[in-house]
Formats: sequence, structure tokens, C-alpha cells
Amino acid sequence: MRRKNKERLLVSCIFFNLLMVLFVNCDIKYNKNILVVSKPHVVLGEKKKVAKENLDNLKMDKPFKMDEKIDRKLDRIIVVDPGHGGVDKGTNIGNLYEKNINLAIASYTKSYLQQNGFKVYMTREEDKLIPLKEIGNFVNDIRPEVFVSIHVNSFKENKYEGISTYYYDPNGFQREERIELAKSIQKQNIKDGIWHDRGILRQNIAVLRYSNSNCVLVECGFITNEGDRKKLQDESILKSTGENIAKGIINYINNKN
Repeated sequence: MRRKNKERLLVSCIFFNLLMVLFVNCDIKYNKNILVVSKPHVVLGEKKKVAKENLDNLKMDKPFKMDEKIDRKLDRIIVVDPGHGGVDKGTNIGNLYEKNINLAIASYTKSYLQQNGFKVYMTREEDKLIPLKEIGNFVNDIRPEVFVSIHVNSFKENKYEGISTYYYDPNGFQREERIELAKSIQKQNIKDGIWHDRGILRQNIAVLRYSNSNCVLVECGFITNEGDRKKLQDESILKSTGENIAKGIINYINNKN
């Protein structure tokens, strides 16, 4: 009797151990499947989120589509860049921010150019920051006849005033073209006597250095000067300044051709 009990106990133990082995194997296989499926899903989800955030920070408001057909014999293409944007407010006095002034002037420039038959691309049309390298790539992809960047000046001394046009010719690249473009825009902007003439200046500015197209940068007055600051808050002057930049571009192109 005692022997039979031992045999029964042994069989029970063996059966129990077999059940435990079977259960552990199933559990491992199940958990392994969870790890294989769910872990990559989580990692990929995080990567997608980061990539999308980076893309949102860098993308253009209306990006140029590389598959867009451009007939360079027919399309007269200009790129206009309202400097700064987004978290980069540029210079400011109180709630008067350069980035907003730049966008207003640039919009008038774009509108006047379009009315005169030009195809115009803006680097931004909203309050967004576009990195300088991205602007350079954008311009170089489109290859416009002219690229102009619009800004507002400032200085620690409030006596400085007026409008100036900057050019830069890396190692003499497009030297004559860029000087002539700067002269044409500057001449048009001082024609009506609104702005003091600070002339054209050569300066190594990144947005000009990155561009392979004929380009200039216009500093539309000093926000730190009381007289200029009043002008920069006058919508009619912003409009005339934007249109004068456009007229300077048109005059340059017409004279070149």
C-alpha cells in the first residue's frame, strides 16, 4: 500500500512538472511575441514624432515643389524673403517687431511684382522661422532672376537713420550684377525723399552668401531712430517701400535685358 502511494505521488509530480514546463514555454513564447511586436512599434512611433516636429520647425509655409514645371524662357521668377519670423523676432522696440514689418513690406513687394507679370515665391508668408541654410537651398532650387531679403536696421545710438541696400560677392562672384541690383533698388527707395540715403554697402551676410542667384538685402530704416520708427508704423510708407523695392528689381531686369 505504501509502495502504491509512492508511485502515485511520483506520477503526480511528473505530471505537475510537465504542466509547469508546458506553461513556462507558452508564457515565454507569448512574451517573446509581445516584445518582438510592441517594442519596435514604440520606438518607431517616437522617431516619427521627433522627425515630424523637426520638419514642422524647418518647413516653408508654401514649399517649392520640385516637380512643379517652370518654363524659364517664359516665367520671370523672383524670390522675396521677409527676414526673421517665429521665435526670431529680429530687432524690436516694445511691441514693434522687425519680423512683422519685414513681412508687411515683402507682401507689398510680392503684390507689385505679380501685378507686373512676375512669378514670385516667398520664403515665408506667415510668422514662422526659416533657417538661413533652408532659405539658401530654397533659392538655389528655384534659381530666380533676383532674390531680395528684407530687413529693418537698429543701433545702440538712435541718431542713425535711413535705408541701405547690401550686396555680397564671394570671391567676386556676380560682383557687377549684385552691385547693379543694389544700386537700382536703392535709387528707387530714395527717389520720393521718404528715406535718408545710406547708400549701398558690401557685407558678408549669410543669406546672401548662401545664394547662387543675384541677390541683395535691404535694411528699411532704423527701428531705434524715432523718425524712422514712425515711418515703420505707417502702412502707406510700408506699402511704398515694398513697391519701390519691386520697381528697383523691375528696372534692373529691364535694363539688363
